[in-house]
Amino acid sequence: MIRNIKALAADIDMTLTFKGADLPPLVAQAFTLLHEQGVKLGLATGREITDKLKHQGKTWGLPFEFDFIIGMNGGMVYDSEDGTMWCTELLTTDEMKAILEYMMPLIDKYEISVNAEGGGNHNAMYIRGELLASARRHGFDFVDKTGDIDGFCERPAYKFLFRSTPENEAEIRQTFLERFGGDYQIIGTFPGTVEAMRKGIDKGSGMKRYADKRGISMGNIIAFGDNENDNSLLTACGWGVALKNATDATKAIADDVTEYDCENSGVGHYLFDHYL
Repeated sequence: MIRNIKALAADIDMTLTFKGADLPPLVAQAFTLLHEQGVKLGLATGREITDKLKHQGKTWGLPFEFDFIIGMNGGMVYDSEDGTMWCTELLTTDEMKAILEYMMPLIDKYEISVNAEGGGNHNAMYIRGELLASARRHGFDFVDKTGDIDGFCERPAYKFLFRSTPENEAEIRQTFLERFGGDYQIIGTFPGTVEAMRKGIDKGSGMKRYADKRGISMGNIIAFGDNENDNSLLTACGWGVALKNATDATKAIADDVTEYDCENSGVGHYLFDHYL
């Protein structure tokens, strides 16, 4: 365990909060105390960094905004102190078409929900039901491009999301990696949901990019996560903590596991029990 924390990075969904929920009061209290102590606080998410995400702190009722945000699983890094943003290279439309053309037989077979993220993309295939309703409740609407590969790939994106059932996840992974494993990676973010993007981009490398810029040793950073896309962050930082509700694989690589899950302020309890 590290004692001299200089920065903290945490995943959002199923780590800090249940999907779409507010920040638990105990977590907000812990973050406020750490902020007063000068600890740099940041979010590390698979989401694209938008103006809305930049103001997530105030949205949650915190008296400050987060010092940094790692977005797109490390493909974007925002430093709120100087307002600068680093972004990785987008997938070209040709790359996107090659991926979709290869994956379409499987997509059609299971009616896998697919969407592109980044670059202003709202295009999707087989997005329907509660997934579509949930997106609309959060102010985001997909554009249906089911079966229209050219229309789907009209603009570059950072990554693809494939959303299916946990039973289909292994086949999606295997199919994708057999053809594209040399240049791309596929990582899990939720049971049955995987994201495909370029290799060499992850939350750990995003964290290091910010830490190097601010002269912070990775050994003085604590990180929290719950799923495969958080693993690089947990292992890159000095102390990586998995939530009680995390996957077994993420718990296995973590330095510690919280006593409480995300719905019961797991991060907040951990910080008060060990650091505050």
